[in-house]
Amino acid sequence: MSAVAQQPSLLSPITREDLGELQLHLPALKVISYRGPGESGGVPASLEPITRQLGTKIQWLALSGLPSSQHRRVPGFTFHRPELPDALVELHERACLEYLWPLLHGMPERAQFDSQSWRGFQQLSQSMAAAALRLPSPSYPTLCWIHDYQMALVAPLIAHEAGSIPCHFWHVPWPAPQVMAGSPVAGEIVESLLTNRLVGFHTTEYATNFLNSVQELLPEAVVDVLKMEVRVGRSTTRVIVMPLGLDFAYWQRLAKANRPRAAAIPKKFKLANQIILGIDRLDYSKGVLEKLNGLAGFLEENPGWHRRFHYVQLAQAPQAPSNDFADYVRRVEARVKEINQKFHLDGWEPILWLNGHLDQSELAAWYQTADVLAVTPVRDGLNLIAKEFVACRQDEQGVLVLSRQAGCADELSLGALLVDPGDPKEIAQAIARALTMSFEEKHRRMLSMRHVVSWNQLHDWAGGFLRQAVRI
Repeated sequence: MSAVAQQPSLLSPITREDLGELQLHLPALKVISYRGPGESGGVPASLEPITRQLGTKIQWLALSGLPSSQHRRVPGFTFHRPELPDALVELHERACLEYLWPLLHGMPERAQFDSQSWRGFQQLSQSMAAAALRLPSPSYPTLCWIHDYQMALVAPLIAHEAGSIPCHFWHVPWPAPQVMAGSPVAGEIVESLLTNRLVGFHTTEYATNFLNSVQELLPEAVVDVLKMEVRVGRSTTRVIVMPLGLDFAYWQRLAKANRPRAAAIPKKFKLANQIILGIDRLDYSKGVLEKLNGLAGFLEENPGWHRRFHYVQLAQAPQAPSNDFADYVRRVEARVKEINQKFHLDGWEPILWLNGHLDQSELAAWYQTADVLAVTPVRDGLNLIAKEFVACRQDEQGVLVLSRQAGCADELSLGALLVDPGDPKEIAQAIARALTMSFEEKHRRMLSMRHVVSWNQLHDWAGGFLRQAVRI
């Protein structure tokens, strides 16, 4: 199959006509996800203008990450957590972490399929769908917006219920069809997704891979590449490309408020004149080990830079306990120790390692302190860290070193230094270029990225997806 027709990567702002159409068709919305929205930000912030302007009532169903009791009174939102057996949740989590996560990130050699875990995944999906249908809805029909791979099998039960319309946004990558073809459950996942009215992806590559997988796994399906539609019998599913944005104005305000904290960071941590920053969760898809190998190569080839910079790694724990993740953390920590021991000089060590989760204010400060942000995932669905860095750089300085395998690479390609995460020499060369880049080139590149990030706004993302859903 040829590639799908390219779609604009920038979202169109929501118009009054769009709002009118949403008001007519979307008096109520059910959001179904594995994790809830936390205390703030993300999808709720994207949906907030819809609740404010249209009075849409949103019921959010999730297994974890729901707002605490003091944060639950979000206008227009109600939050629900179904009571499910712990053993079932554990089986579902094991299927996600040990099988689906590596498979979907294009690492089938790491994927460990277990039939018992998969049965748990199936049963939990059915329970989530049933819980969503039990929630009373003030409108007919009701749109059910399903999120990410953990809820991959939720749609069929919802689709068979009169008055409920499922739509799905897939936040992680969708790998090449040959990767999915080797999976014993890929056909089941594809068939489930095709019971949705609309399926969204962050990039054209993921959408293309999905459509090619449909054709590979379901010969009876009719795939229209130009329209990005799949027909199975009387059912039609549309596929769209919509990269997630962020609240640009919010991050600008946050950056301004935290400039004093940013100015204090170098002295607090006794940092050198130039600072390279990494902010990563410690799992193998994020490319931390690959980035460290590139850094070691830079240090080897550029002894004149010793003592003139620090690489600061803000390390966050893996998303859940896993033997693979635990082994990866040990390997990363050992590599950091090895590099620091090899290149230390007169009390200087190249890497400052800081563990723990930082709040958004702390991140905004670090984004402004850094001269370079290095984001080098082996494969990543999108990566908002890169976009947050750009939004905070009101000085229009700073350099972004970005993996070509990050979902946001296409959007930021005119400004970032793109690298192959598997090539340490390429990462080393990008670091050298970033540290020596002129003021004028930094300005030009950052201005280009800020234009994209400021246009592709978070509040247009949810509205844009729902607008597509109700127009079908």
